[in-house]
Amino acid sequence: MKNNSQSNQDKFIRKAIATAFILLAAIISVKGNLDVLSGKPALDVIPGMIVQGIELIVKANRSRKSFEEGDRPSQPPITPNPDN
Repeated sequence: MKNNSQSNQDKFIRKAIATAFILLAAIISVKGNLDVLSGKPALDVIPGMIVQGIELIVKANRSRKSFEEGDRPSQPPITPNPDN
């Protein structure tokens, strides 16, 4: 069982990572808007934004799975049966 400080640290790390992913999504959006406003064709900018968004979603999903695996209690080691 985790102690209270470890649990608080895990919550802080999760919030920091979530905030970073939200910030990255905002940066993708702002950069795409600036590219379109600077004269680049929207048909060139939008596919790049979609690819970056998909990459961000995949990274966020991997991060979530990583934390979920870390939260699982570890399995006790399997000891051989001495009768065999």
